[in-house]
Amino acid sequence: MTPTTIGTIARRRASLLARPAVRVLSWQPLVYVMLAGILIVASGNRAGVHLRLSIAGAAVAAATAFLLDDSATVTLAASPTSLPLRRLQRVTVAALAVGLWWAAAVAVTTHLAGGFPLRGRALELSVFVAVATAVSATASTMGDRTAGGIAGALFSMACFATTFLPSRTWLPLPPNPDAPGATSRLLAVLSCAIAVLAWVSRDPVRRRLLSRTTGRGTVVPRGIRS
Repeated sequence: MTPTTIGTIARRRASLLARPAVRVLSWQPLVYVMLAGILIVASGNRAGVHLRLSIAGAAVAAATAFLLDDSATVTLAASPTSLPLRRLQRVTVAALAVGLWWAAAVAVTTHLAGGFPLRGRALELSVFVAVATAVSATASTMGDRTAGGIAGALFSMACFATTFLPSRTWLPLPPNPDAPGATSRLLAVLSCAIAVLAWVSRDPVRRRLLSRTTGRGTVVPRGIRS
């Protein structure tokens, strides 16, 4: 089977799963928080618009954790589409939704207060999204598969709260995302969160095979174990 054929099959599987996946997504929390976030940014005086944008962005990022809640995980475990691909679809939906919201929120902020540095704030938002989804995926893998969103949202907001603490070198997130040295710290946290998300999104079948691997890498079938 050629790589082209494998890619075609993967795309077909993804397209076939896309519509059912949308039906089971817990999209309501994200949509409600996105709407509330725009209202928060647009309300109030001009002086505090940047702070309101940061708070709204952190809330939207936290809400993406609910997109990984999957009540149909057990049903879909035997489907041809693997867990990594299903998780990738959900993370892609989260990234697209947050990207569109961010564009609208920045437009509102710029209209109210003029231009401001975007790179650091956009990177910080990406970090919170990655943290929320990584913790949600971890909690879903280790415990209740429908309660990971709560864990991811709370952990992400806790991380955002640390940015209001006095600056300390041991804190992973900088208080000001545009400060010198902040980019490297944010990229480090982002890389760790993505690595955790990828690790806990491995195919369960592969994880079981690895756990049953003994000796020199041979899998011992359960039926012939001594």
